[in-house]
Amino acid sequence: QTYERLKAEVNNPKIHWAYLPYAMHMAGPREALQHMIIRRNYGCTHFIIGRDMAGCKSCLSGDDFYGAYEAQDLLRKHSNELGIDVAEFKEMVYVYEDNAYLPVSEVDQAKTTLNLSGTELRQKLMDGTEIPEWFSFPEVVGILRDAYPPKNKQGFTIFFTGLPSSGKSTLANVLMSRLMEITSRPVTLLDGDLVRKNLSSELGFSKEHRDLNIKRIGYVASEITKHRGIAICAPIAPYSETREEIRSIIEQYGKFILIHVATPLEICELRDLKGLYAKARAGQITGFTGIDDPYESPESPELRIDTSMLDPKDAIENVMKYLEGQGLLDIRNDC
Repeated sequence: QTYERLKAEVNNPKIHWAYLPYAMHMAGPREALQHMIIRRNYGCTHFIIGRDMAGCKSCLSGDDFYGAYEAQDLLRKHSNELGIDVAEFKEMVYVYEDNAYLPVSEVDQAKTTLNLSGTELRQKLMDGTEIPEWFSFPEVVGILRDAYPPKNKQGFTIFFTGLPSSGKSTLANVLMSRLMEITSRPVTLLDGDLVRKNLSSELGFSKEHRDLNIKRIGYVASEITKHRGIAICAPIAPYSETREEIRSIIEQYGKFILIHVATPLEICELRDLKGLYAKARAGQITGFTGIDDPYESPESPELRIDTSMLDPKDAIENVMKYLEGQGLLDIRNDC
């Protein structure tokens, strides 16, 4: 869609536009070479390549993983062999005084240069902040804003975890009602017991089956998040590794908020209307979380709530303040 808008802006009958549905893998110079081979196979005579094509940053230092012109060097090396010429572009910057983009090497140092990286652009789209007019055509920016909405229009997942009878379901229901009052985004509750009944009825309570149940919840939550809804999950989810796996899946599409319902075990036992803790202590049932099966407390959850210290209403107000502080809710506008 952005290319279609760009095509209309350029409006040059000498240019023929053809789109290749190819997802970038950020694999560096070798991926750039693959792109050139594909274009050659489609009959292109020249391949335009800019700075750091298909590049990525180190997850350790944050520095560029490949050299800025490594891809250009590799493509130039194989240009004759492949029978396609390389049109190399160096780093381009916007020159304020000239109202034009120029290679940085050709700019008079006395002039004002402006630049906006891909990372900065994505951040501005997420924050909903202004994108300067010199960066791109307004119609193109409009398409990008539709595809990458600001945080208060994105989907997200709130994941309550805690011991049985810690208050997860109560908090989840109160939160769902509160969110439905102030936002037009769809809100879906994935309660542990309801998911067990409707999505995982064939599963037992072995570690393998518990993990599979949580992964199913995570998958559904990721789909809700991807489609800009709000997912509220309230399983026990006792194992840290599985929770982090769910986080990594959901954070591809939106924010993942882990809330540890840290109600003490003795309080949970007093609240247990089903008598499951008593049966577990008597040996009548086995593999019960908190008694003979471990609950691995989150080390760094986004929020920690002890329902023996806070009533549900006050606890959920803390959650709402967190969501607003993260930019996920604009309570004044949503109301």
